[in-house]
Amino acid sequence: MFSKKIIILSVLVAIFVRVSAQDVNLDSLLDVEMNKKVKSETQLTEATFKTSRLINGHTVETTQKGVLDFKLAHRFGTLNEGFYEIWGLDQASMRIGLDYGITNRLTVGAGRSTFEKQYDGFLKYRLLWQSTGKTNIPVSVTLLSSMMVKTLKDSIEHKQLETKDRFYFAYQALIARKFSTNFSLQVMPTLVHYNLVPTSDLPNNLISIGVAGRIKLSKRTSLTAEYYYQLPGNKLPGTYNSFSLGYEIETGGHVFQLNLTNSTGMTERTFINETTGQWKKGDIHFGFNISRVFTVQKPKALPGEAVSPEWAKPETASAATDSIKRKLTIGTFRSIRLINGHTVETLPGGVLNVNISHRFGAINTGLYEFFGLDNASVRLGMDYGLTNRLTIGGGRSSYEKEYDGYLKYKLLRQQTGERKMPVSLSLYSSIMLQTLKNVKTAADTIQKQSSDRYTFAFQAILARKFNNSISMQLMPTMVHYNIVPTSDIPNDLYSVGAGLKLKVTKMSSLTFEYYYQLPGRKLPDTYNSFSIGYEIETGGHVFQVHVTNSTGMTERTYITNTYSQWDDGGVHVGFNISRVFTVRKPKNLSNL
Repeated sequence: MFSKKIIILSVLVAIFVRVSAQDVNLDSLLDVEMNKKVKSETQLTEATFKTSRLINGHTVETTQKGVLDFKLAHRFGTLNEGFYEIWGLDQASMRIGLDYGITNRLTVGAGRSTFEKQYDGFLKYRLLWQSTGKTNIPVSVTLLSSMMVKTLKDSIEHKQLETKDRFYFAYQALIARKFSTNFSLQVMPTLVHYNLVPTSDLPNNLISIGVAGRIKLSKRTSLTAEYYYQLPGNKLPGTYNSFSLGYEIETGGHVFQLNLTNSTGMTERTFINETTGQWKKGDIHFGFNISRVFTVQKPKALPGEAVSPEWAKPETASAATDSIKRKLTIGTFRSIRLINGHTVETLPGGVLNVNISHRFGAINTGLYEFFGLDNASVRLGMDYGLTNRLTIGGGRSSYEKEYDGYLKYKLLRQQTGERKMPVSLSLYSSIMLQTLKNVKTAADTIQKQSSDRYTFAFQAILARKFNNSISMQLMPTMVHYNIVPTSDIPNDLYSVGAGLKLKVTKMSSLTFEYYYQLPGRKLPDTYNSFSIGYEIETGGHVFQVHVTNSTGMTERTYITNTYSQWDDGGVHVGFNISRVFTVRKPKNLSNL
């Protein structure tokens, strides 16, 4: 009996050892096969940099085939200009460009800068792509060739430039390596050719070397730096090396970059060879870059790439309301502003909203002004949710150097269920201060006193979300002027606004906004404000492009001071950007 147990135990141990041995052998074989597979395939290194531009200059990245990349670069004036100019806010230059991926390695692009009314175009080809596996390439190499033309009239004193003298060319080899998921470095030997240089002792070909780097801070954010060293004997008089620092945020199809630089221009000629500012003297420009990609032709996925777009993620807000007996209506509008004016929405408690509103000049200014591109105004603002119903905010506009602040309270909220409420209602109050010097009345006889520079606005914003596709709101408004141009004009001007949102896709909408000024309650020679917008929501961003006949971006300026008409081309193209940050965790919907 004992011997049988020994035999059975021995057999079980043998089977266990056999199985264990097979398991080990199978695992080893699997590892070997996987290693063979990895070595037999080429693994391309992705995302050396987040986008095809770092701060001023290009990165080694190219735009994917069939993808259109909309670029917007903005530089304010220098920080040392002081408080009156709000440290450069009122002096801004801009470049708008489009890049398109002909193939995954070849990109073509063009742009227009307000600085010196400059046009540029480029070709960019990725010659080598950092990779591991079957093909081991330690670096990526991209070749760049660009052409620039300056169209500013009479740019040289006492001498009119010939057409050929307005052209400039740049050639770069962009050499980069992604050392880890957190660190990338790039070197950029550069030659810029001038068809005409200021003096005969200067060479037409100016050589410089750039260095750029990116340090990843989180899944979506990075710190960037960029420096261009001009070789001795290869620099223009009175110029300095360009040095820039940046902070970039990626959200879905957006890359948003904040930067500081001593360069004003945004083409190779201007930021590499014509930087006249010095960091030590405070000649520093604050600015931002926006990159937004659109798929024109669906690109092929690169080896090992799995695309999971931000907009494909399921929404969770509706799930939150399912558990609430009184089902609150959410998302009547995408953000707290429609186009110029406010929506019925308030911010959740503890949420900070940073917004930028930008308005170009009128389209009817013609080609030389690039249909208003060179005449722009901007408003920078911040909004904060004190509670889920109460929002405060303020901003600064370059137009008439105006400051504004407001309070908005959501009195009623549309809801269904046990407690029905057919509409939402928010009460809004704002104060505006015009600080432009030497502003006089229309009669041009007296100087404005400090109290005369203040204007006030009061609104009731009544809104209803009819379904997932349509939302509407009405905005009865009173704007109070402490001083008006003539005695026959009342200090209180009344208007009624209307807003509409039409959902186009899950993450985009068409918006409309109109303000009707009541008879006898309007300033002379002003018109009703009408605006059309198209907005895209991606993660924490809301990006909106719009057209409007209003220049200003406060209640006083767009409701009662609109002097342009749609029918004579007095239309301004503009954009709004809204980005939210959680300062403290907001309460959920059930606590509203």
